[in-house]
This record gives sequence, structure tokens and C-alpha cells, in this order.
Amino acid sequence: MDIKDWGIIMEETSLIKVISCAREPFMLNGWKHHLNFLTAQARKWSTKPEQLFPLFVAKLKVLGDSQFDIYTGSLEPEHIVNDLEKTLRGFKAFERDTFTRWIESSQQQFWQLEISDGSEWVIRQGDQQDFYIHIHPARHSKHTKRLTGNHLRTGLSTLIMASMKQEKPSLPLMNEVRQNYLGLSKVTKSMAREIFSTMNEFAVLADVPH
Repeated sequence: MDIKDWGIIMEETSLIKVISCAREPFMLNGWKHHLNFLTAQARKWSTKPEQLFPLFVAKLKVLGDSQFDIYTGSLEPEHIVNDLEKTLRGFKAFERDTFTRWIESSQQQFWQLEISDGSEWVIRQGDQQDFYIHIHPARHSKHTKRLTGNHLRTGLSTLIMASMKQEKPSLPLMNEVRQNYLGLSKVTKSMAREIFSTMNEFAVLADVPH
């Protein structure tokens, strides 16, 4: 890949924005909050050419650096939002104006609702015109797992780069990815063990060779 091609790819990475994996008006960041969506993305990207790796890394930026909760249950995004819509309509709080008033009636500016599989979801005001209902799984809810952004970004990036290169994930490759693509320092041995454990778990779920 020549310098011109690399420049085009790097320009495209700056245009990455969060797109909901659910229908309007629900904003659900599938990369960060829905395990089945994330593993499907990993499976798809593992077969792409290596020159597209910076785009994959750019998409992982939505994971952030700190901890977050991801839904691990079997319900697809459409089922989740259907459950939530039914409850919101029962509260007469689904349309934009009534939803905004309902959110503003909470001192915390959010509400927490349970859906059909027993998982609980935080409901907030969205900041996009067409996606005004922002949702994510509640902390300590049923069917959720708490993850660390940098660890998951490192693990997934290493897994996908190794697959693109058609080689086994390794500590040198992990550190190369962290330093050259993620802007992070090399990992310690203890940290590497944690990241490889997370990476192997996702590789099995996504059916990506590792």
C-alpha cells in the first residue's frame, strides 16, 4: 500500500461515528453494548485485507478507555427495543416530547427498565435528532459483563491483525498494535495474560482462528 492509499484510509478513520445497531428512535452502540453484534463484526473484519486494519481500529474507538457494560444475552437489538418501546408506550413516554418530559422528571436524568429476559437497561435522552432514546445495559444487570475499553481494544485489534496476517496472535504483535495503532504503551506480562484471556474468549465466540 502506497502513501496515497494510506492517507485515504487515515482520512476515512476520522469520519467514523457511532451508528446505532437498533432502529430509530433508539441509539444502541452495538460495538460497546451488545456482545452478539460485536462478535459478528469481529468475524467479518477478520477476513478483510490487512490494509483496512486502521479502519477497524478506528471503529473500536467507541469502546473508550475505561470500563463499560456489555449485554451478553440472546436477544437481538430489535427484540430489545421492541420490549422497551412497549413499556414506554405503556408509560405514554415514547414520542419525542413525552419521552423528554419523562426523562426530565427523573432527578438522575435517566430511568432503568427491565425487559423480557430479566436484563435491565438504562434509558437516557439521546443527542441525535432521529435517535432521541439512548439505551445501554445497566451495571450489575442480568446478562451483562463489565469490560475495560483498552483491554478489549487491544485484544480485538491483536486478534484481527493476526487473522489478517494469517498468523497466530503473539505478545510482540500485541505490543506492535498497541504502540503503532492504539497509541498505548507495551503491556506487562500480567496485563498480557488478562488481555489474551479476553481475546481468546472473543475468538471462540466469533469463530475467529487464534
